[in-house]
Amino acid sequence: MKLSKLFSILLVIVLILSSCTKNPIDNGGGPEPTILPHYFNSPAWHPEGTWIAAEHYDSLDTDGDGQNDAYFVGIWLVHAETGTTQPLIRGFGNPAWSPDGIHLAMEAGGHIFTIKVTSLDPALVDTSSLLQLTYAGKNFFPDWSPDGEWIVYDSDIDDTKYDIWIMESDGENKKNISGESDSLEQGGWRIPNWSPDGKYIVHERYVSGGDSGPEIVVMDTSGQNPAYLTLNNERSDMCPRYSPDGTRIAWYAKPRVGPPAIWVMNSDGSNLREVSPDYAWRFDWSPDGRKFVFLYWDFLTERPGNGQLWLVNVDGSELRQLTHFIDTIHHLNQNRKEGGAMRAE
Repeated sequence: MKLSKLFSILLVIVLILSSCTKNPIDNGGGPEPTILPHYFNSPAWHPEGTWIAAEHYDSLDTDGDGQNDAYFVGIWLVHAETGTTQPLIRGFGNPAWSPDGIHLAMEAGGHIFTIKVTSLDPALVDTSSLLQLTYAGKNFFPDWSPDGEWIVYDSDIDDTKYDIWIMESDGENKKNISGESDSLEQGGWRIPNWSPDGKYIVHERYVSGGDSGPEIVVMDTSGQNPAYLTLNNERSDMCPRYSPDGTRIAWYAKPRVGPPAIWVMNSDGSNLREVSPDYAWRFDWSPDGRKFVFLYWDFLTERPGNGQLWLVNVDGSELRQLTHFIDTIHHLNQNRKEGGAMRAE
């Protein structure tokens, strides 16, 4: 085997291990969406609206000679209109913007970190601000409280299953808020998202005895008073997220047979409806609540636009492919700045 081919295979393996597949989500028995070279995942729309952070893999021209000579696996910025991409920080995934858009919460190696983003164009971070918040167990899927003072996440540190925890944004005062608060036997509690009014946390919960997969549950920030919004349906319901105004909840659902799609309901669980094409996985709301950005991934067929980020209105109209693997090295070189904050390499 040629060394170049072996190197490519090893890079793919590293990427798969470092992607969200390191933290499997039940999808009803189907294969997980795997990030291969150039593919995107875990989009997080910046509050200002122009850029989207996402996990991505691509090559870079690091010495300005016009030849791509390095690989960058980590968080990139994607322009929400043009699809232009910029590398932001290497080796991290599952980005989540602070409410003011200044900091990112993210994960690497089963732990949660934050970092200050000093510029969006060009994409720059303050490497001296990198802060590790968790040190024990495996910790994933951070999300900020609306006031930016707290971070909610899931962790297996206390049990064989994942629980939902909160901590202050500097990592202090960690607290497990999961519990067995009603008569239903519950498995893991995962992928939390804070409501815009700060009163509730929506998440996916695995209910023992059921064979349809996780359900969408809302509880208060103490972990009490759960409301099961999708109980006893024929789908695995995953990765819920509140709309920016808090009136709706979106999630992606995987039926027992067939591909996933994004669904939307009112925050009380009424008016459920499917709004995306098939094979829509990880997603985020636009800051104005009008669009979704999502990963399109058909794990059985190589379709046009596979592995790319797409946009769709919340009513299902105006579907548009956002990313196309356009080389943006020339753009990056033109906008590179000297001194001050440094790009995280």
